[in-house]
Amino acid sequence: MPQQIHPLSDGGFAAEVTGLDFAGPPDAATTATLRAAFRAHPVLCLRTSGIGAQQFLALARVFGEPQTQLLRDRRHPAVPEVSYVSSEHRDVRGTGQRIVAGSHWHTDDSYMAVPCAATLLYANIIPASGGDTCFADTTAAYAAMPEPLRRQLSGQRAIHVYRSRRNRAHVPKRTAAEAAESPPVEHPLVRTHPATGRPAVYLNPNRIERIAGMPVDAGDELLDAVLAFCTQPRFVYRHRWRLHDVVIWDNRCTMHKAIADYGDQKREMLRVLLKGERPE
Repeated sequence: MPQQIHPLSDGGFAAEVTGLDFAGPPDAATTATLRAAFRAHPVLCLRTSGIGAQQFLALARVFGEPQTQLLRDRRHPAVPEVSYVSSEHRDVRGTGQRIVAGSHWHTDDSYMAVPCAATLLYANIIPASGGDTCFADTTAAYAAMPEPLRRQLSGQRAIHVYRSRRNRAHVPKRTAAEAAESPPVEHPLVRTHPATGRPAVYLNPNRIERIAGMPVDAGDELLDAVLAFCTQPRFVYRHRWRLHDVVIWDNRCTMHKAIADYGDQKREMLRVLLKGERPE
């Protein structure tokens, strides 16, 4: 079956690739096809019939250089560049409560000085129903943003921290070593994508502590307004997972959230983060 690319959303924000053979490392033609597809579609779904951690890592390398994630206990024991996102995770060093990863709008890794460029998730175990992931197109949102709101964002920078006072989703407690690797950082609220040259809102409601140089109340009001604008239905694609899907998304121009509507059913994803660059 030849490779085919089909849009999953209006305007090409999300697309799927079918007809791929994952039996061995991707060849040069497949690599070129996938890279071009990802440049055109910031959310890209690859339909597979099932792959292991090593195959997943090899596929991730098509798109960039994998990095290890911050939390050591989430890493795959044999393939450290691959980590687990599981409905059974708990805050073992903190409150012990269940961790529902990514249940509110965010972009991955923004609390790092050099955030990851992209994330890949592989659907290893999915619930019988529920567990969708929503993606927001922050390039389109910025382009459509009313001029007064855009002017308010101009030149603004935000302080990102691992555990924000605005955080609506519980995050696990870090070790001392992990905390030392992730001190507070400052990033622009609008960043220029290094490949496309297009500006996009760079917002992480889960990790932003405040807007630098702005009174806290005024900053919160602006952050809330920008979030509400960027997550309107016209900018959002909702992905319904199939078993063994791989989805890659560009954190530099998207936000996402997982819908935790599957009760006690198990949901387990494998994840790879790809190295990025300092936001500009």
